[in-house]
Amino acid sequence: MSMHVFAGPSVDAATVHSLLPEAVVHPPIAHGDLARVDIGPSDTVVILDGVFFQTAPVRHKEICELLAAGVTVHGAASMGALRAAELAPFGMLGSGVVYRLYSGGILDADDEVALVHTAPEVGARPLTVALVSVRVALRRLVHRRVLGRAGEDQLVNAARAIPFTERTWPAVLARAAAGDGPLPGPVAAAVRAHVTQPPASWDVKTQDALRLLHRFAAGPVRPVPAGGPSICGPSIGGPSIGGPSVSAARSVPRTTHVDQWSRVARPESTRRLTAAQLFAADYPALHREAVLRLLTAAPTAAGGGLDQLAVDIARSRGLLPPAHRPLPARLSHWLTADAGHTAGGAGDSGTALLATILARSYRWHPATAPWDQLTTAVTDADTEGWLDKLLAEVEEFNAALVERGRDLGRVAPAAVDHQCRRWWSTPSLAPALYDRGFTNRDDLTARAAWFCPYMAVRAPWQRALGDPVPQQTALTAGSVP
Repeated sequence: MSMHVFAGPSVDAATVHSLLPEAVVHPPIAHGDLARVDIGPSDTVVILDGVFFQTAPVRHKEICELLAAGVTVHGAASMGALRAAELAPFGMLGSGVVYRLYSGGILDADDEVALVHTAPEVGARPLTVALVSVRVALRRLVHRRVLGRAGEDQLVNAARAIPFTERTWPAVLARAAAGDGPLPGPVAAAVRAHVTQPPASWDVKTQDALRLLHRFAAGPVRPVPAGGPSICGPSIGGPSIGGPSVSAARSVPRTTHVDQWSRVARPESTRRLTAAQLFAADYPALHREAVLRLLTAAPTAAGGGLDQLAVDIARSRGLLPPAHRPLPARLSHWLTADAGHTAGGAGDSGTALLATILARSYRWHPATAPWDQLTTAVTDADTEGWLDKLLAEVEEFNAALVERGRDLGRVAPAAVDHQCRRWWSTPSLAPALYDRGFTNRDDLTARAAWFCPYMAVRAPWQRALGDPVPQQTALTAGSVP
């Protein structure tokens, strides 16, 4: 059983390890991270910090996927508190003051926890202050009779008026002074003295994170009824942790987006299939047959019989018009000027073209997506093993590029489009990518980018999965201009 903690800047990795030496510490969580990490049903995930501005934030359904699988997910401090408040009905466990403020409806804006920090590689050190940290710090000064309500309102309003990218305590004090006039000297000095201490003494996000980590260090953290929302008071001494059974998460439908996120997060898991989709001349026929078999649920049908069966079923369900009626525009647009090429030849019958429409327009549901069937079919067809040789050559070539300083993570979508059109000998990318089983251009870009430098220096070939592998000129990183 492992514990995965996504942290920084509320607490740094060294602090997490000092309390939980066995924990696996990750940088602030981003979209796709949960799919990239090996997390099992007996594991615990603790989300404290996350990114959202320059990088896509962790999606709610990514967390629900873990909850549905039986993983225990805790949230506190920052992004974790926000997502825990939003996903409490689905079993995510929240704790701390920030969580209670969100779950109690006192706060509802995402940017309450936003701040700017350094890169995770240099410690994710905070450079600005979150609005919720300003609110809580000032309210506590009010309760200690250091600051009055009017001064609190003045400073909070000033903090709200400053973008999170520029909000610092000196900026807040200066903005307040420029607006309603400076605070009395002793009050301003007391505020400065309070917030220049280590964050653990005044920053609610850091305090919430530390409290939860300390509770894990003391033993298993069990859900208890959540306390009422409060910025300060008796409940601040111990974090509330609440949440229902994870059965609610299992009721959340698994969408094609989640399925695609998993493939993008772990491209190596689909590289063999992706290689066949990109390079095998006979893959469109293999893919078409797999999709039509899925649509008809008739594994014994083949050839023209499979096309006819798929068309008959589609007509019976109202997906295609009767034989005597023309195709509506919503369907005919799937047949482009190069349909004769991508659908299998200029001599295709009307039934074959209708089956092509069904195969191209079909959008897989995660429960029925034939990834395993397609991977098995590709493996069975690759009798000469050239996919493995191809993958090894691409991996070696890319490794040489990385040694030369090339950033393979920044392949432009336009470059992928160009190389795919070149290799597939088609001016229209959209029908060709559907015939080859890519769900959309984003899916193509995400999975083909790893192959793109190799495609750029190789002359396109027409090779079927069962063909022998001819000798080719060895590639070096210097082959790339």
